Amino acid sequence: MTKHLIVIAGPTAVGKTRFAIEVAKHFNTEIISCDSRQLYNELNIGVARPTEQELSEVKHHLIATHSIHDHYDAGSYARDVDAKLAELFEEHDTVIMTGGTGLYIRAAIQGLTNLPAQNEQLRQQLSFILNAEGITALQDIAEGSGVSREKVDFDNPQRLMRAIEIAQGEAPEEQLGKQTDYDASYYFIDRNRNELYDRINVRVDEMLKEGFENEARSVYTYKGLNALNTVGYKDFFNYFDGEATREYAIQKMKQHTRNYAKRQLTWFRNQGHYEQITPDVELFIKILELKEFRKQS
Repeated sequence: MTKHLIVIAGPTAVGKTRFAIEVAKHFNTEIISCDSRQLYNELNIGVARPTEQELSEVKHHLIATHSIHDHYDAGSYARDVDAKLAELFEEHDTVIMTGGTGLYIRAAIQGLTNLPAQNEQLRQQLSFILNAEGITALQDIAEGSGVSREKVDFDNPQRLMRAIEIAQGEAPEEQLGKQTDYDASYYFIDRNRNELYDRINVRVDEMLKEGFENEARSVYTYKGLNALNTVGYKDFFNYFDGEATREYAIQKMKQHTRNYAKRQLTWFRNQGHYEQITPDVELFIKILELKEFRKQS
């Protein structure tokens, strides 16, 4: 029987965690997280890591598995997912992957080098990634392509894209893409924009009540690390540096989170193989069952 990976993606605060848990319960399976920040042990409140209760309902993988001091990129994630899927498919026919880091999802299933070989096409793709995922996504691609931080300014997007063009242009055609021995289906959850933005604003308020400011202070010393180049933390680092008031930092945290959600949605809508779904879990399961019925008939 062919194994199946169901990807449930979407923007921050859209409700992926609860949705994925309910789907995983239906299939009596486990979840692989695809969030480039939830995998860091030191980050919890500010990255909306699943609660202990949620983690106890369904077993999750690749959450709080690394330190912010570790080097970790999309290529590292792809290798970890390969190993974890090989293990999970021994016991389950279906596995759930959920998160909002589109580049990591693509790296794990399709391969990072599945980018156009011609420089003009590659530059367009890299520009899209920069706009959708931010410079950290370009940094991940650069590191996965062997670009040296000592030779290239990783904070300069234009030089970074040029370095990737050179590195990717030297890759032989047969290395492009990735073969998997399982089927993958891709979905992203969407909501009414105003509803999503309201959920984001409420989530930020809840994070502050739960102690996000103290969490941000606990890693402030390491603010130069790539892992902390993250919405929310960066805004409060500015507050700690005296460059903004606390109230301004909170407003910027909400604004930047909304901006990030918009970029995430742009990414998933433009990938071409993602199906848009509503937050209705029961409807989604019925859709999956109908697809399976049609496949067998």
